[in-house]
Parts: sequence; C-alpha cells; structure tokens
Amino acid sequence: MTLLGRRIIVVGLAAALLGAGAAAICFSGLGGLVDQARERLGTVLLVGDLLVEPGEEVTLSASLRHGLRLEGVAGRRVQFVLGDTLLAEVRTDKNGDAAVQWKTPDKAGDSVVRVRLNAGDQPSTAVEDAELRVAARPKETKFAVVDLDKTLVASGFIHVLSGDAQPMPGAAAVLQRLARDQTIVYLTQRPDFLGAASKRWLLSNGFPPGPVLTSTAGLRPGEAGLRPGGAGTLMIGSGPYKHTRLAEMKRTFPNLVVGIGDKFSDAKVYAASGLRPILILHVDWSEDEPEDYEKLAANLAALPDSVQAVTNWSQIASILFEGAAFPKKDMEKRLIQVARDLRERGKD
Repeated sequence: MTLLGRRIIVVGLAAALLGAGAAAICFSGLGGLVDQARERLGTVLLVGDLLVEPGEEVTLSASLRHGLRLEGVAGRRVQFVLGDTLLAEVRTDKNGDAAVQWKTPDKAGDSVVRVRLNAGDQPSTAVEDAELRVAARPKETKFAVVDLDKTLVASGFIHVLSGDAQPMPGAAAVLQRLARDQTIVYLTQRPDFLGAASKRWLLSNGFPPGPVLTSTAGLRPGEAGLRPGGAGTLMIGSGPYKHTRLAEMKRTFPNLVVGIGDKFSDAKVYAASGLRPILILHVDWSEDEPEDYEKLAANLAALPDSVQAVTNWSQIASILFEGAAFPKKDMEKRLIQVARDLRERGKD
C-alpha cells in the first residue's frame, strides 16, 4: 500500500470518529469510509501532553485543524485555561498553531489545562475542548512506560473508534497498583487526532491518570510545527518513534524502570533504552499451522535475553510485585514444541 493510502485509512478512521460519533461508523470499505470522513470531520483542537520538571518554563501548544487533510485554521482565538483561570488567549498562526509560555508549579503534580476556542470564533458545529496534561515530576521519579493497543486495549484502535473496545483483563488493576510508586506514561504511536478518544477510553476503564504521548500525522511534509513529537512521526514506524520519545524522556528523567508492550519492536526499544522489557505475546494456541509458531519463536529469539514474554496481565503482576520471571527463552521453547507436535501429528 502506498504512503498516501495508509494516511487516508488512518485519517479516515479518525475523521469518522471525530465527526458524527462511533455508532455511525460503517467499516464497509475504504471508499465509503473516506466519504463518511469527508462529510463528518469538522474542526478539531489537537494538543500534546507534556512531561516536565516542577517549576519549569514550558510551551503549551495547540493546533486547530479542519477537514480530512487536517489543514490548519488561521486567525482563531485559542484559550488556555487552568481551573477557573484564563492563562492566555492566542490567535492561531497561518498553520493553525497557537502557543504560550507557562511556568509549572514548584510542587510536583499534574496540571490539566483546558484548551478551547473562543466562543466568538466557534464554527456552526462547535469545536470540542481539549485537555492538555502537564505532568511535573522530579528528576528522580520512577516511570513505567506502557503501550495502548493490544497491551491495555484487548484489540486495535479500530475497535476504540467503533465503541466496542475492551481492556485487557486485569490491566487497570495492575497499573493502579504500580502507580502508587511509579508514574505511568502511556506511549503510543496513535496520532494526536486520536488523543482525546484515547484519554476518554483510559478514564472510562479505570486506568490511572498519566501523560498520553502520541505521534503526529505529518500531513504537511517538512513542517515541524509546535506539536510535541514533531511532524510525521506516525509514518516512521513504531520502533523508531518510541526510541526517539524515550531518548527525549531520558534526557531529563533517567529512571525509566519498565516498558510494557505487544510489539517485538517495543521490546527491543525498551531493552535498548535501559528499561525492563515486558512483551505481551498474543498467541492463538488453536492455530494448527506449525509455521506460525516457528515464526513467533524466531522473532522472540532475535530479542535481547532481558525480555520477559507473557500472555496476560496476571503474569505481569507476578513479575512486578512478586519477583517472578517469564524469560522469553521459555516461551520460545514452548512455541517450538507446539510446532513439533503439530508436525508429528501431520505425519500420523
């Protein structure tokens, strides 16, 4: 599939959600989906959460976008509000971006800044407010980095869009417990236009609060803009994207303790970045093709020995709180044995 085609699919799916709502989405084909997107996507405010030190001067930024291509909307007044206090009102520039400098409180904690469009600049279909979380933490804070799709969400983000996404059993309880002494960072390659839906899903399913770090769609090649993560990080691949974001985090916060995800690239990047890597492996044990098990085993074999390979959040809890170990080599052996057994049965 071409790069343009991938962009259309991702933007089209998100557009349908941002417009008339998940219930009206019809997954009958790309053409129909794009048609729905063109009809439904109005104007949206995009923001990116921040992870900073207490008392730090930071840039609060937002981007006002419209239409299927998420084109910038210039000359509109964007307000940044903390509690009942208006921090600033800034007009969007020619690219639809608005930003303001702000000093975080001296005490560690989360500040949730509501970003909204001035009532006088609202289009006929009102633009939904956005929440920008500024997580201020001391340098010595411990962090757990967690993916979303097929890690916390039992399926991919398409099911989030359609409104039927379920959490992985036990995931919320484990992270709530872990959050007692570590800050949870949700690091996902989902694009920023899915940020609001992602935050709503986490909240509604009982996950602890934490910054949600997203990628950007990069529909305007070469433009860095003001949004965290830079332009085009959606298309560089999950591994390179997460490697870059983790490197950014480690420059200020060296204690990135554990990384949890479902992709082999996740595990590899977590290990390379000095985190304890936990890989959630989704195995269909009813599969009767030995090659599928052998392929999974080969992918595991290519990972660093520090990777823990699990299939559920109960095992993750055992690792985090009970000192248990699930070496990836054990899973490799199990997969290879299943493949052998299938081949033997095939001979019979």
